[in-house]
Amino acid sequence: MKKILLVILFALPVFHYGQSGQVLDFKIGYAPEMVYQQIVEQSSDTELQYIASPEILEKLKSSGVENPTLAKNSTIMESVFKTGKTGKDGFFPVTIEFLKSTNSENKIIIPDGTFIYGKASASTMPQLDSIVSKDLDASFKSTLLQTMQTMFSQIALPEKKLKVGESFVQETPLSIPVAGISFDMKISTTYKLISMTNQIANFDIIQKYILDVVVTEGQKYNITADGGGTGKLIYDIPNHFSTGFKLDIGLNFDLKQDMFSLKVKSNSGFNQTVKIKKN
Repeated sequence: MKKILLVILFALPVFHYGQSGQVLDFKIGYAPEMVYQQIVEQSSDTELQYIASPEILEKLKSSGVENPTLAKNSTIMESVFKTGKTGKDGFFPVTIEFLKSTNSENKIIIPDGTFIYGKASASTMPQLDSIVSKDLDASFKSTLLQTMQTMFSQIALPEKKLKVGESFVQETPLSIPVAGISFDMKISTTYKLISMTNQIANFDIIQKYILDVVVTEGQKYNITADGGGTGKLIYDIPNHFSTGFKLDIGLNFDLKQDMFSLKVKSNSGFNQTVKIKKN
């Protein structure tokens, strides 16, 4: 009888933890005096097909354009984010160092040893202000600084209090250039909390891509576009940060004009892992 009672007593806290409707205080942000070691892997597989008269297709062929045009690419980027002590103004310094970044052709994207500097606070994402790299020109530095700042705005998910089974939706804009045309889309991303412990929370991700506006240069097109993605997010509860983010996306575009049609199919993958430790 005593053994049975002990089993029940030990089991009760576990059962209660999983069933009591414990609330997750979800908020993603950087903390002072920490190190975030990050690896990002991206891949894309795109097929672009022209549908037109034999004469137009022959002109494309003579210009060196393959039909369909197939493109595959992959990149891997390793970087380390370090944060310093909080100052009297409530901000702490942020330093980003790129350790390795290459594509599928083994070409270096960002030179090793490139540094980006900025500042952040407990309630705000980093604001970047400068970049140091002896091998980058001013134009590329400006583009890289802007790209990194955009990345922070994308990972700045809204703060939520969630129970297992609950979800929230975030909408973000996306502009995709294809053959001289800009597809402006809206991304609707649903994050659903599927499980949690005292250390880790696991989310399912579902994305939907909705065509918003197509920017052209005075030409008339009949355009349809759709797509979506699925993925996973791993949330480190004590550190209030995502240590795992994986997403697979499929997009389709159909563009029709009087003289030709264009079909685009794209599949891409994104996988980010982060290790966190004290600075």
